[in-house]
Amino acid sequence: MPLEDEGDTGQVLAEPSPAGPAPEIAAGVRRHSVETSPPPPVFHPLAYRGVVAEWPVEWREQWGRRANALEESGLSWRDAETQAFVEVWNLRRNPQPDQPPVAALATSEAERN
Repeated sequence: MPLEDEGDTGQVLAEPSPAGPAPEIAAGVRRHSVETSPPPPVFHPLAYRGVVAEWPVEWREQWGRRANALEESGLSWRDAETQAFVEVWNLRRNPQPDQPPVAALATSEAERN
């Protein structure tokens, strides 16, 4: 559409030209969307491991053997370790009649060393 200045006598002004293409497009460079992957999940230290570290060697071995057995049965290593911790913890807190009490285990450990 031609533009006229109201004060002019019918002179047609040039139509404003649209801005030229962006320099990247003119040069044949295209912007590609960059696929971003989400950050890796944050794993916090497993709380029970600090408790297990304070256990006598015999308890830790029992916990490790049970965790390995649970993992071989199909549990993930985290679930297997957690389940083994709960089982060994409950056994040690509430010893069965056929198991020696915790104090006796500590004494026998000291005697061996």
